[in-house]
Amino acid sequence: MALPAIASRRARPHRTSSSRAMKAFSLKRSAPRLANVSYLHLSTISIDMSASAALVASLVCGVRVAPTAKRLILVRHGAVNLEKSDPKIKPGGFYGGNVDVPLSAIGEAEALAAAKQIAAEYSGEVNGIWASPMRRALFGARAVGTALAVKQSEGAEWTPPMEIVTHDAFREVDRGPIGEGWTNLTPDEIEARDGPNAMEKFAMEEVPGAFKAINGGEGFCDLRERVLKQRDEVLKALPLGGTGVIVSHLWVTRSMVGEAMGEPNPLKVDIPTASISVVDYPDGAKPIVVCAGVKPVLEE
Repeated sequence: MALPAIASRRARPHRTSSSRAMKAFSLKRSAPRLANVSYLHLSTISIDMSASAALVASLVCGVRVAPTAKRLILVRHGAVNLEKSDPKIKPGGFYGGNVDVPLSAIGEAEALAAAKQIAAEYSGEVNGIWASPMRRALFGARAVGTALAVKQSEGAEWTPPMEIVTHDAFREVDRGPIGEGWTNLTPDEIEARDGPNAMEKFAMEEVPGAFKAINGGEGFCDLRERVLKQRDEVLKALPLGGTGVIVSHLWVTRSMVGEAMGEPNPLKVDIPTASISVVDYPDGAKPIVVCAGVKPVLEE
């Protein structure tokens, strides 16, 4: 099924030789070592996770999608380098969908670790990769495409990475222009200007467009509306039994995982950098959160 052309474009996959890619994405399997796993959510059951239970999270996340469902693998981008943001953002300042911040060296390593985890668990199952057009997300999306290509090419002819389809709807939340909105302000500065619990008000705002008068940007409800609308278009493009990967941002991922969980407060949905969340959408039934916030450990 063709994807909608509105607010989307195709990003080039990594241009790399098969030998270089194979070396960069060595996928030797070992017992997964996952850190900062906040919880595992299976159907309506929530289980507190610890490092010792990480293998359980990996095994559950790796369960194949049912032939009567569609699956989305949701990946948050890695840690960023604010010193190289455009425009510049001060330490501790908020940034969002209107500031293109690159990944830090750690963030790139996190994104590669997530890509390897996805390729190890889901090789041969992914039908498409979608992403925010922001470079911090595109790095992770291209890493996933390359890792899948390497895994699928083991012992066979080299298969080039699939194209990445980007959508503006998957951009991070718009925090408003610098000097007028919340962009480049710290949490303390935001509360001093707009009152205590300003972030909680942003997260729980239910009136579309209301936050434009406060910070010149979006409330969470505005972001959620555009993200879920585009998510539905992605699901339409997938066949039953198919799997798609979406690489995006904190609040974008929170909107999809929280909606599937039935959690109205996005602040309660923990999505660490470069973490992997898996949501299944059975035909005619409620979504099932297979796992959420699972963060692979960096290789030593």
